[in-house]
Formats: sequence, C-alpha cells, structure tokens
Amino acid sequence: MASKRSGKEFATSSRRPPPKKQVSAKNHGIIFKDNKQRDRYKNLISKPLHPCKYPDNYDLVTLGLSDNVFKFLRRLGWVAMLRPMRGYENFTYEFLSSIVFTKDMMNFDNPNHKISFRLMNIDYEMSLQHFCDEMSFANAGFIRDSWDQSLKPVDYQHANFWEHITDLRQFNTRSNKASNIHHPVLRYLQRVMTCTIWGRTELGNTRTDELFMSWAMLNNHPVNTCFYLLDYLSHVGNRFDSRGEIVVGGIITYIARQLGVGEDQGITKIEGINRLNIETLIFMNFIRPRPPMSYTLKLNVPILIILSNPSRTNTEVEENLLYVVDDPQVHEKTMMKARKMHIAPRRGRCTIAPC
Repeated sequence: MASKRSGKEFATSSRRPPPKKQVSAKNHGIIFKDNKQRDRYKNLISKPLHPCKYPDNYDLVTLGLSDNVFKFLRRLGWVAMLRPMRGYENFTYEFLSSIVFTKDMMNFDNPNHKISFRLMNIDYEMSLQHFCDEMSFANAGFIRDSWDQSLKPVDYQHANFWEHITDLRQFNTRSNKASNIHHPVLRYLQRVMTCTIWGRTELGNTRTDELFMSWAMLNNHPVNTCFYLLDYLSHVGNRFDSRGEIVVGGIITYIARQLGVGEDQGITKIEGINRLNIETLIFMNFIRPRPPMSYTLKLNVPILIILSNPSRTNTEVEENLLYVVDDPQVHEKTMMKARKMHIAPRRGRCTIAPC
C-alpha cells in the first residue's frame, strides 16, 4: 500500500523528503493507486515530452528587455518559479496521472478548493490554501472567470486590452496571434507563459488566461497563481486524446522541490533547450539578426525597431505599447493585410516609432 502525505488539515504533514529508493524502470517506478491512474498514465506516455523554456537573463540584457521582464515577473511573484529547471519523466507522468483539482462551487464566501496528486508513490492531499503556502504564493488575487464576482476585476475587458496592445479590434482565442502584440516585453512574457505555466508546443495563439496575466502584470494587479496553475495541470493530466504534447515538466519539478522532493530522485531528464534565448527567439520569428551586434523586432506593422532600444521598450511609457505609423499609404497597406486576415485594425493612431 502506498504511503500517504496529507496537508495542514491532517496531522501527518511533514516537509522532510521521502527516503530515496531504488525503483524499477517499469512504469517509471510508479506504483499505481488504482486503474484510473494507470489509464491516465498510459494516455500520457503516448504524448511527446518537451522541456519548459525559461527567461534567459543574459540574452534579455543583450536585447535591453531584462529590467522590464523581471519587473513584471516580480509583480506576480513568479521569479522563483520561473528559474530554469529540468523536468523529469517520472515526476511529470506520476503527477499528471494522479492530479485531481476539486473546485468548491457551493461556497462563494469562503470556497475550500482541494488538490490531490502523487509524487514518489506518496499521496498528497491538501486545500488550495495549503498548496499556496507550500509554493510560497498567496491564496489571493483575481480569478478572471470566477463565479465569485468579488474576484473578478471590474476594469478588465479582454477585447479592449487586446486592442490596447495590438491595435486590433477583434479578439478570438483561435486566431489572436501572439505576433500581433507590439511590445517586445509583453510578447516575450506571453512566450514565457506558453513555455511554462500554460506549456504547449503551439505557440502562435494567445490564450485568454495569458492575456489576462499580461494585463495584471502591466497594471500591477495580484492574481491567484496557484488556482490557474492547478487548473491547467489538471486539464493536461485529464486530457484523453491523441493530440497535444506535454510541456510542463519543469513546473512539476518546482512543485516537487517546494514539497521537499529532491531532483536526485528524478528519473530520465526531459532533454532539450530550456531557455528562451536569442537563438530560440530567432527560430520563433520574434527577432532577426541585424549585423553586427543588434536585432530587429519582427512586427506585423512596417516599422523598424532595433533592439536594444530602451526608449521604445520602456513599459512605463504608454505610447510604447503600440508602434503605429502616420503614413497614409503604409496605413492602407496594413489595413488591406488585416482585411485578408479577417481582423480589424483600430484607426486614428498617429504615433511614429523612432529607431
């Protein structure tokens, strides 16, 4: 029978790591709790594993984006969670095959959300509050789609914010390309989110939650990080289909670390580049080299922004959120391109973005 570790609401909680054991390579050393976990495991191992990609401070300094990127990460308390970490197959498969996130929808005033999962064949059961404590996050902050109106930000409208950072009126989760975001700091942070917290290999579109987090960072509003994190990890673990690839191993390693499970107990690293560096950004069509030592930001508008460029990437200057030309001919070409893509640019902006 597997060991069981409980949360604060149970008396047996301990922060000491479980003893290291030699485990069989079969099933990644996982002793299944029940057939449901076994079935989820079989589904998960059919999907490719990819490393999370984390902010690369050295290359961000080269691009002149480091100060603003880490300022925004600090606002949400994400700096420690987004330090580069390796994912491990056994942590990833065991956690995702066992996670159950139960949302309390009956108690609006004081909901008691519950989380359970397994690591190293030990059961973890705790409240969302306890999980937040273990992860060093506050169980507080906005939840964009909460049924509790007090947790929904009254001044956030996703379509308005999307227009504010892209100059496009229409917002569609299936076609709102991240490449439409003008400001390199916001676009870089969206890439970070798609490679970690909402890890996936399809990087083109911006999820609604990622857009909300960008708004929260820009406006310095708190969010309930653990709620969003558990909601997405539960979605990945319970997704029974042949589609999708797994890009959350590093995040699960962070969870394991916070619970006292050392990386020395990880079996089989998830190999690959785990930093969102310049080479990766070039591959993603985020930037292109500009000899001898600078880079050009790739935009969907015909403006030349050379990085590094502190005056045009300072997030404290609202005019920097959009790079829009005042040349009528250039504007008309942009409009024609947008019509072909079935999107609606906003008219009336006359801001020149100098290099």
